[in-house]
Amino acid sequence: MGAKPTTLSGLSGSGDIMLTCFVNLSRNRNVGLRLGSGEKLGEILDSMNQVAEGVSTAGAVIALAQKYNVKLPVLTAVARIIDNELTPKRAVMELMNLPQVEEV
Repeated sequence: MGAKPTTLSGLSGSGDIMLTCFVNLSRNRNVGLRLGSGEKLGEILDSMNQVAEGVSTAGAVIALAQKYNVKLPVLTAVARIIDNELTPKRAVMELMNLPQVEEV
């Protein structure tokens, strides 16, 4: 899509991913942890005074992945959880049972 490799490897790419994954200050991480513990998305969002942008952008990323024929099983599962199509527990089971493929 024209992105610069240095963008992904810099703070706005890898840095943001690491923050989301490992730091308790991440709004997206907190939403994910709370969803995983059984809270409903509406309750989580109502209790927040900031925006967890991943909630609204997950579907857009899935649409782009489909357009460009990119497989994103983890993000697809996240989007399905957000859309209330899948429980976190079921998502983990489905992801763990995917066939192993070589990553390029």
